[in-house]
Amino acid sequence: MMENKKEVTKRIEYIDVLKGFLILSVVMCHVGGFCMGIQEDIPSLHFILFEFRNPPFFFVSGFFAYKVGRTWNLNYSCSVIKKKFCMIFWPTTVFLSVLLYVHPSFHGHTFLHDNISDLWFHWFTYALFLFFIFYTCIKYLSYKIKCHSTIEDCILLGCGLLCYLLFSISSVYDHLPISTEWKDLFGLQYWGFFLFFVLGALTKKHYTHFQNLLNNQVFIALCLFVFFILNIFWTPMMERHFNIFRITTYLTGIILVIYFFKYYHLPAFLNHFFIYTGRKTLDIYLIHYFFLPLALYYQTDFLRDTPLPIIEFFITVFLSVLIISMSLIISLVIRMNSLFTFFIFGEKQQKPNNSL
Repeated sequence: MMENKKEVTKRIEYIDVLKGFLILSVVMCHVGGFCMGIQEDIPSLHFILFEFRNPPFFFVSGFFAYKVGRTWNLNYSCSVIKKKFCMIFWPTTVFLSVLLYVHPSFHGHTFLHDNISDLWFHWFTYALFLFFIFYTCIKYLSYKIKCHSTIEDCILLGCGLLCYLLFSISSVYDHLPISTEWKDLFGLQYWGFFLFFVLGALTKKHYTHFQNLLNNQVFIALCLFVFFILNIFWTPMMERHFNIFRITTYLTGIILVIYFFKYYHLPAFLNHFFIYTGRKTLDIYLIHYFFLPLALYYQTDFLRDTPLPIIEFFITVFLSVLIISMSLIISLVIRMNSLFTFFIFGEKQQKPNNSL
């Protein structure tokens, strides 16, 4: 769908609300996993939230990566990569370096001494930066060889599907002729999420068709039915049809979460909270690690020995809101100084950022 510049630059409120919900679920996952030791062998609502979390985040980032009417020549492509380096790669590296110094270990595991994959502890933002590079390179090459728009879409989708096949299908990934050290160094296990980044970009380009799908009640009902059926039979599906389960719940999860936040209005206080946090997702993601109560691990063994999903859920919600609030305060303090904002977040001035 073609949009004018005013429409392109205008913030989409339901996307901000969606991003606020997604960053809350990320913090909840880290509280449950790092602080309380909730793993896949323990009944928990976190593993359902996982299906609503990472893929939609990459989808939204790809959605805003697509620019209407832009010519992806060398100058513009380089400017995109430079901007994403300053706003994503650089602050991630700064915060990760400080985190490794402040928190040298998590439950006995020492950072950068036991596993090189710790370099990807902030895997989401590093992967997102790489995806912008992949996307930019494909757009630039398509521009250079003067690809038709439809062919360009097919190339993008093909690259996304290839990444998912190679790096998210364990039976393929495990047999790649690449050493474990190189896989860990480049974070190859995360590259499969590029598919959802691509789907987000293609959705923005063909937004009218996507809107028609969201307006199709039969399609939404089918997505809802498939999603819940797969999760009801979570254990046998994970054991016997893991790859089908994951890709299906990821795709239906994206559809359902976007549909919900687009058409259903939350109570005013929740709406305002999610809008504000949705506009600060990068800051929250980078800062919240410093406030994770790791000592909680030794106080919540009863939730691991005798799982109580509802109690665990409300504890993680409460702690996550508290952690997000503290992260926002730190973000506000840092951004009060333009010099700190530049050297820590790579921004010359505060600008709305829809990429994460």
